[in-house]
Amino acid sequence: MHISADTVLNTERLMLRAVDFCDIDLVWQASRTEGFNDGMTWDPPGSRDELAHITQRNRDDWRDGKCYIFTICTLQPCIAVGRVGLHKEAEPNTWNIGFWVHPDHWGKGYAPEAARVVLEFGFERLGAARIATAHATWNTRSQGVIRRLGFQFVRENPAGFYKNGTAVAEFEYALDANGARE
Repeated sequence: MHISADTVLNTERLMLRAVDFCDIDLVWQASRTEGFNDGMTWDPPGSRDELAHITQRNRDDWRDGKCYIFTICTLQPCIAVGRVGLHKEAEPNTWNIGFWVHPDHWGKGYAPEAARVVLEFGFERLGAARIATAHATWNTRSQGVIRRLGFQFVRENPAGFYKNGTAVAEFEYALDANGARE
């Protein structure tokens, strides 16, 4: 199945579009905020050139159907405020959703609003049977969003990912296409 990179998802307040090179400053600025990347599997980029390479890889992965990363933009005025994406898992018909919002835009409900429309995209357009997600155990902001989206707790993974050589514990969640929790 081919999903055009021109795909746009809309909500009442937001427009979500494929990542683009014009988003580099958004990612650069967010990742410069102290503590922003602590709960992320990725480290702050070392340069804007590094972000250009990552952006190209994201665009290539979209084309290849491996992941669909959207930039979250407000409608009035049009401002890029974050990202939400679906990454294909090894298990058939299973995807993983991740999201972040620039700290300057926290507390406005953008993450759950954007994630809802991307979940719908995943189940309806990609034919996902299951969408999983996780967050660092201490990340209560992400936990709140995940719970509002209807995800069911699956387990605590003491080594969810590694950051600077140290295991970071994660809570893992899942949601299936029928809305039933696993």
